[in-house]
Amino acid sequence: MALRSSGIALFGLVCHCAFARTGEQRTASRRPDAGPPREIRERMERQRAFSERMRNAGSMDERMKIMEEQRAWERQRAVEDLKEQLGVSDQEWTVIRPRVQAVYDLVHPPLRIRPGSTQPTNEVERRRRDLQELLRDEKAPADQIKARLSAFRAAKERATQQLSAARRSLRQLMTVRQEAVLVLNGLLD
Repeated sequence: MALRSSGIALFGLVCHCAFARTGEQRTASRRPDAGPPREIRERMERQRAFSERMRNAGSMDERMKIMEEQRAWERQRAVEDLKEQLGVSDQEWTVIRPRVQAVYDLVHPPLRIRPGSTQPTNEVERRRRDLQELLRDEKAPADQIKARLSAFRAAKERATQQLSAARRSLRQLMTVRQEAVLVLNGLLD
């Protein structure tokens, strides 16, 4: 009986300590002086600076340039965020990063935005646009449609092979846990 009582008391003490820590953490996160973590503050500041630059931009071309810079920064941040998720050191990241970047660029190809349109930056999108433009013409000859369709399919096949090769190269460096992280992020299949 005494043994059971001491076990229950010990259990109660452990639970109290665990709940007290959780409560302390909640209280600490609610402190008005705590504020968001440094990285979030930096991102918020970057976003404010971007908004200010957009407001002060004099021309549409200047706005487009600012938007391209912002998109490039966001793409860079997305890749850099993977470093923490993968749990790799700076030294390991120097080897892994180029492969992650290659896969990221193939999975999420960047677009160039110009006033009135977006310009594709990869062959697949260029071939798609060529085919779409041709199909707008109701009288387009079948041989031209066939040629552009073949070019589009060939570009897609090359892109698929390139992505498969980049993924294999990246997968070689990953642990099972890291591979799972990249699958969840859509970079590996």
